[in-house]
Amino acid sequence: MAETVLEPARQIPVLDEVETLVVGGGVAGCAAAWAAATAGSRTMLLERNGCLGGVATATGMANIGNMYLLAGGEQVIHGFAGMLVDRLVAAGAASPHWKSRDIPGVCVDSERLKVVLIDMLQEAGAEILTHALGARPLMEGRSLRGAFIESKSLRQAVLARGVVDASGEADIARQAGAELHPRQGGSASTLFKLANVDIDTFVDFLARDSGDFPAGMDFVKDFETFARNWRQRGVLFFPHGGGRKWRFIQRLVQAGQYEKTVGEAWGLDALGMYGVGGAGFVTINSNFYTIEALDVRRLSRYELHAQKMCYHVAEILRRHVPGFENAAVAQVGVDLGIRTSRRIAGRATLTAEAVSDAPQPACFDDVIGVTPVLDSKRRCGEFFKPYTADVPFGVTAPIGCDNLLVGSAKSVSTEPMGLIRGMTGCMICGQAAGAACALAGQEGVSPADVPIRQLQELLIRQGVYLGGPERLDRLGLS
Repeated sequence: MAETVLEPARQIPVLDEVETLVVGGGVAGCAAAWAAATAGSRTMLLERNGCLGGVATATGMANIGNMYLLAGGEQVIHGFAGMLVDRLVAAGAASPHWKSRDIPGVCVDSERLKVVLIDMLQEAGAEILTHALGARPLMEGRSLRGAFIESKSLRQAVLARGVVDASGEADIARQAGAELHPRQGGSASTLFKLANVDIDTFVDFLARDSGDFPAGMDFVKDFETFARNWRQRGVLFFPHGGGRKWRFIQRLVQAGQYEKTVGEAWGLDALGMYGVGGAGFVTINSNFYTIEALDVRRLSRYELHAQKMCYHVAEILRRHVPGFENAAVAQVGVDLGIRTSRRIAGRATLTAEAVSDAPQPACFDDVIGVTPVLDSKRRCGEFFKPYTADVPFGVTAPIGCDNLLVGSAKSVSTEPMGLIRGMTGCMICGQAAGAACALAGQEGVSPADVPIRQLQELLIRQGVYLGGPERLDRLGLS
């Protein structure tokens, strides 16, 4: 078989010319498109699926990690990320009681999330194309002029002044010649949703032996907090990985009644569980696949196998866990959610020393958002410090190509990979990238070269928190 074939040159029709083009409609891409359009930029978003939300919807991750709050409960992530949760609460798709440091994650109705995102982007004036794959960059030298897309309309081109790669795997950046950090190992999972779960019975069952509860995992403080979150706040958050420390499950594993490894799937006993009071569903996160390379055959095999494993885990829960006797699989994610894969080498690199166990706030002159500093040594009680670390704009700006920013926090420049890959990190980076593209169109520069103070002023107008009054004074933003 020939190793390569020659693709003949041909004329590609131009679908449109916009100011900001966003490739990928996950929460990072939605934040980018919203920010650009809100700032007055003519914006188009390309999404390869038929819905917005990415991992949050197509994969089924019905939990936005609660990085919004400091140890004392002060909210430090606002902007698009804050507005999104407010809209979900107003729609009945998230608990109104989420603003507590006892809440490890903002559990959401992922189906309603799809529609909330549509509303936010359409209200901002962004155009959304679904089943439109941003296949490769349209280059002029080392600068992007837009992207080629593949859809039911066949191959077309969209021209743009600024491009945001929110693909999650840096697909556009890689093809554009961006410098990449060396790869590190990663994993992927697919989630599923169960109907007819009696959550009250499940929580009561755990209460009979609360000492067996996997406290201290995934930011869950203890059983009492877990139970109170459900009974008083309508938030079900059983820690992802908790099944590995839950003796009840491990006894089933030892008795041969629970297979935790089947084929290439492992961690089937992880059992992250998320639910919202009144929704009637529990979302389960309980399979892993090792991602060594983005090989289409391997990824396809994993994705199809993961869908079968969702039923495998559901059946075990039905047989053995009180409250799940009548559970039925209501939905299986259609995408394999890849946690980490490619990451750019950016003009700046955010390191673990800044966001985990830092003795004081990490400050950067090009701050575009903040994230609470983790106290990784804690195994119970409060897992966060009472201060934040800045996220610098330079992590979104790839070295090696121009007119491109990376919006997904999975693939921005951090060490290690995926340091701020959660949804809040994605929305921080996405909003800044979209706002920068809008500003670049006004200033006539590459998005990575926008005046940082003007970008910060725009982000503040869009509700982003960049620090308290003293910090803003030092930045000249008061």
